Amino acid sequence: MIAIFKRDFKSLFTNVIGWIFISVLCAFFGLYFLLYNLINGMPYLSYALSGIAPIVIIVTPILCMRVFSEERKNRTDQLIFTAPVSPLQIIIGKFLAVACTFTIAVVFMAFSPIVLEVYGASALGQNYVALLGFYLFGLACIAIALFVSTLTRSQIISVILSFVILFVGYMMDGILGLIFTEENFLTKILDFLCISKPYQNFLNGIFDIKALIYYVLIIVLVIFFIYCVIQKRRWTMSKQVLTRSLSRGASIVLAIAIAVFANLGISYIPDKYMEFDATATGIYTVSKQGKEFLESYDREATIYVLASESECDENLKKTLDEFDSYDKISVEYVDLAENPMFASSYTSENLSANSLIIVSGDNYKTVSYDNIYEQSMNQQSYSYEVTSYDGEGQIISALERVVNNNDAVIYTLTGHGEQELGSNATTSLTKGNYKLQSLNLLENDTIPDDCRLLVVNAPSKDLSKDDAAKISEYTSRGGNVIFNIANVDDTARAIVSIDDMPNYKGLLDSYGISVKTGVVCENTSGYFYKQNFALLPEVLESDVSTGVEGKQSILLYSATALSYVENNNATFTPLIQTSDSAYIKTGLDGNSNSTEKTDGDETGKFYLGIEETTSQGSGIVVYGCQYLFNDEMDSYVAKHNSQLFVNTVNAMVKTNDNSTSNVVIPAKQVKVDSIMVTGAALVIYGIIWGLLIPLACLVTGIVIWAIRRKK
Repeated sequence: MIAIFKRDFKSLFTNVIGWIFISVLCAFFGLYFLLYNLINGMPYLSYALSGIAPIVIIVTPILCMRVFSEERKNRTDQLIFTAPVSPLQIIIGKFLAVACTFTIAVVFMAFSPIVLEVYGASALGQNYVALLGFYLFGLACIAIALFVSTLTRSQIISVILSFVILFVGYMMDGILGLIFTEENFLTKILDFLCISKPYQNFLNGIFDIKALIYYVLIIVLVIFFIYCVIQKRRWTMSKQVLTRSLSRGASIVLAIAIAVFANLGISYIPDKYMEFDATATGIYTVSKQGKEFLESYDREATIYVLASESECDENLKKTLDEFDSYDKISVEYVDLAENPMFASSYTSENLSANSLIIVSGDNYKTVSYDNIYEQSMNQQSYSYEVTSYDGEGQIISALERVVNNNDAVIYTLTGHGEQELGSNATTSLTKGNYKLQSLNLLENDTIPDDCRLLVVNAPSKDLSKDDAAKISEYTSRGGNVIFNIANVDDTARAIVSIDDMPNYKGLLDSYGISVKTGVVCENTSGYFYKQNFALLPEVLESDVSTGVEGKQSILLYSATALSYVENNNATFTPLIQTSDSAYIKTGLDGNSNSTEKTDGDETGKFYLGIEETTSQGSGIVVYGCQYLFNDEMDSYVAKHNSQLFVNTVNAMVKTNDNSTSNVVIPAKQVKVDSIMVTGAALVIYGIIWGLLIPLACLVTGIVIWAIRRKK
């Protein structure tokens, strides 16, 4: 087998075919990689790989056309078949020779995810899973083209017939979709002919064992076909040959049946056992926080899906399959064609297909399909596009709601020029079954008893002594407060100093937390975004850092530094910090841009967020940025700012009631952030993949071919 492999592998590269195959694949991959990934900033390799899949269908027959056809035409196959090597070893040796040629091209492609990672992509695992799917798809195409090569002496016929078969297999999924309106037993059998359908899961970032087994079945089955064809030629026509032919024909039919029904049987295995999420955002997997919630869920609940199982949204179905694996949760699909009035027995809402009704006892909660996906306007195409998937978050919110109908009340202080919470933050609170209300202390003698948390979001005017006293009294009886510090008066376009708000400053001082005057700036690369006062600080590990810990996760604009004094009545935990070389700029006005570091600026590591737990059991969190929960800032960091806020709320409410806290699972991005590639890198990588590698392969092949011709 090794001798056959060496002979065929060398043959592919002593003539120009192997070199042309590699150069064409690399050239088209380089073109798509340049256009999709480097120029348009897409972090996923799947765009380029799906683009060159049709190219594989075209060039694979050319690569394989000589492997058996030329042997048969020149009658050298008789020498091979009479050699002391079994036919199966011959077939495997030839298959491996062609497969290794394809592998060389894939190895060149395998460096591209690393390049994307260097420029900010965070989808390394997802990209390599997509590349694995492409590799398996290519091997299956090679096996089919080799089989066709055994059927004819003509290389031209081999190429044309291979292309037709591969093209039909590639388009079969679409063909079946036109013929059949819904999935049934017959379509599942015919799915065996769809060589491109299993490839899609890999492109979507799913390591699919079903698809892996499918491609292995295809390769093994086709190799068996080749074996049968070769065995047929080894015998001369006789009565014994006729008997062998009938036996071999029956074996082929049996092999096809075994492969088809094996693939059919595997399709009935639940996806949760066969598919593994490799996406950068974990879109197909229940989060750690979600799993903890489901494991502790102690009420029976049923999730009714307003769609048949075959018509259910693919992403939603994967999420529901995971929920269905927990003892207390069951999922039932309702075919609206058979039961169109099902939803009306629970609600008068006009729910669309794929909407959900979560029921537990006498309580129910609906989840509209419109809320499963979040959309935003694409400023280039002026159309809405899906940005996030919120299936897990919406379902957990509904499960929590049917167990507890009482919303935890959060009050936001008003009357002192406070910043409004961004819509991202308020939407997340609503999803977490929190009830948000405003509170003007001028109209209330005390903070209401039902207040689970008070938010004082960056007042630009000082609190009255009476208001400060009411907040102090609230925390003395175990109340929780989130304070945010204003540094800029947007209306007056002037810097706000905490020293100009003695009552607010005194209240914070009473908790042992001090606010430094001035704007925190950074000089360290990676700790600021474009302007040195637009900070990308480090979020330290704590009970509020889930999903946002580390550097470059949140954005703070015009922040102020905080410090604390240790005492026996409270414990302090730093939440956010700058680099060691940050500095505080003082004496700025609202229009000044003079934020460069000068002599006399206080320099060092500063805290921008501090958590405190008092001896009375109250929780206090202070953040030093008035724009922290602003939608505009949030949009730059994939809603991590609002996630930090929700994490803080969850932690604070839990402090108030040690038994439970509301769970808010943030929506998962469908796509990670685009990458930014410099102009020089575009030229370098574009030339390497799109020109140098293909040209080097082509020139090498031509030179070798020319030298052999002269000999």
